[in-house]
Amino acid sequence: MLIARPIDAVAGLFPDRAQAAAAVTSLLAAGFAPSSVRPEQPDRCRLQDWGRDTTIMNLYLEGRQQGHVLLIVPAVRADRERVGRLLSRHHGHAVYYFTAAAVESLSILV
Repeated sequence: MLIARPIDAVAGLFPDRAQAAAAVTSLLAAGFAPSSVRPEQPDRCRLQDWGRDTTIMNLYLEGRQQGHVLLIVPAVRADRERVGRLLSRHHGHAVYYFTAAAVESLSILV
C-alpha cells in the first residue's frame, strides 16, 4: 500500500478506536473533516514523497502495528494549533502539521 505524505493537514496517533472516535466527534463538531488511515499491511507500506519525514512515517507505521489509529485532518495553517489541541485532548500523540515544505510538531499543545 502506498501512503502519500499529507499536505496542509494535521496527523496524529490514538491508542485505540474509542479515543480516536471521541476525537472525530470533537473534530466534526468543530467543523473539521478527519479521516482514518488504515493500511491493511502497515509493515509492507512503501513511502511516497516523505523525504526527510520518513522517521515520522515509520513512527506512524509502528503505531499502526501496535493497534493505534492514525487520523489525518485537513487544516489550513491558521487552524493547525486548534486541531492539534483537539487531538491532544483525546490522547492523540505524534501530532504533526504537514505543509508542502515543512513539518511542525504539535504534540506539546494542551
